[in-house]
Amino acid sequence: MNKQEIDNITDISETLLIPLYARAIESKSQNPIIYDKKAIEITDELNKYFKNSGSKLHKNLSKGKLRKKLPASLSLRTRKFDQYVIDFLEKNPNSIFVELGCGLSTRYQRIIKNDTEWYDLDLPDVIKIREKFFQENDNYHFISSSVLDLEWMKLIPKNNKKFLFLAEGLLMYLHEKEVKQLLLKLQQNFPGCHLVSEMANAFIIKTLKRKIWRKKFQRDFHLGKDATFNFGIKDSRDLELWNDGIEFLDEWTYFDDNDNKLGWINYLGKLEKFRKTQWIVHYKLK
Repeated sequence: MNKQEIDNITDISETLLIPLYARAIESKSQNPIIYDKKAIEITDELNKYFKNSGSKLHKNLSKGKLRKKLPASLSLRTRKFDQYVIDFLEKNPNSIFVELGCGLSTRYQRIIKNDTEWYDLDLPDVIKIREKFFQENDNYHFISSSVLDLEWMKLIPKNNKKFLFLAEGLLMYLHEKEVKQLLLKLQQNFPGCHLVSEMANAFIIKTLKRKIWRKKFQRDFHLGKDATFNFGIKDSRDLELWNDGIEFLDEWTYFDDNDNKLGWINYLGKLEKFRKTQWIVHYKLK
């Protein structure tokens, strides 16, 4: 791996570093919400490049610096996505999993113990980095593609198995027409599949359309100018209006676990507007 491969990733792709480092930092904490040995290994390797980087994000990450509650909150999100996979696999032992916008997720390596078929999909610049840390095998596959280039769906066998698609920290970076096209194609190509996705609230999208707030968001997280949220919903059932057969099943917010590591932030969960600033929604696409 070389410095240029890191420097060449897009602004949006670079956001993958934040949940990766969040898992590594949380894993080293007392009573960790999640333990991710592979995330620690990857970040230790990346720090060799980041400690001398001209990027403020990279330098902060190499020092283990993230916004105070971010390691805990993102680890809670990851743990909940993990649980969706575990529960789905228990009910559907021969199912197929597809992680959309996988970044440097270690979910397959952490929780899959058998011959479950799994696909990790992300942009070519991300997959190129991913190949430095992970190896494909007979059941574990990479798809080097934009999630919006819907030709990738042809690479996944349609063999009457159950499908679970995961979108952790992805859809909010797309636009509504892109998300709608993606969901309708999933419904068409994998009828009966399940989708678990993190959603952003529409009021956040409205706020980030104002230049002053978009700049603040990018400055606070040291992100590039193209890294911003574009898609949000007001209610988990909004997507049911897009087409017959899109069924809302359940949802989860960051406050539902009432984890002590969120501290005073848990009180925001009592206010509906803040409880669903970002949250996870589970759909079936019949």
